[in-house]
Amino acid sequence: MKIAIIILNRIEFLEDLLSAFLEIDIPDANVIDSVGMKHIISHDIPIFAGLMDSFTGSSPKSKTILLRVEEDQVDKLIEVVKDICHDPDESNSGYIMFLPLEKFEAL
Repeated sequence: MKIAIIILNRIEFLEDLLSAFLEIDIPDANVIDSVGMKHIISHDIPIFAGLMDSFTGSSPKSKTILLRVEEDQVDKLIEVVKDICHDPDESNSGYIMFLPLEKFEAL
C-alpha cells in the first residue's frame, strides 16, 4: 500500500481529478488547502518582495490531495493525473509522489 500526495497548483483541475479517482476505484481522498513557499516568500517576507516578478505564473493557492492506493493502482493513478493536469504550455500544474504506507486502520 502507498500514500499518494498530489500538490495541485492548478486548482481548476480538482473536480475532474476527484471524479476520475472514483472512476478508477479510489473512493477516498483528503483535500487540504495549501500555499507554496514561493508565494509566502515573495508576499509575506519584505526582504524577498522583489522576487515577486520571478514567480509569475505560480498560483498563490494550491490543493494538497492525499490518497491511499494499492500497488496495482499506482500506474493508473499517474496516468489519470497526467491526462487531466498536463498542460504543455505550463510546466508547473503540480506534482505527484508516493510513499510507502506500512499500516492503515480506520477509526
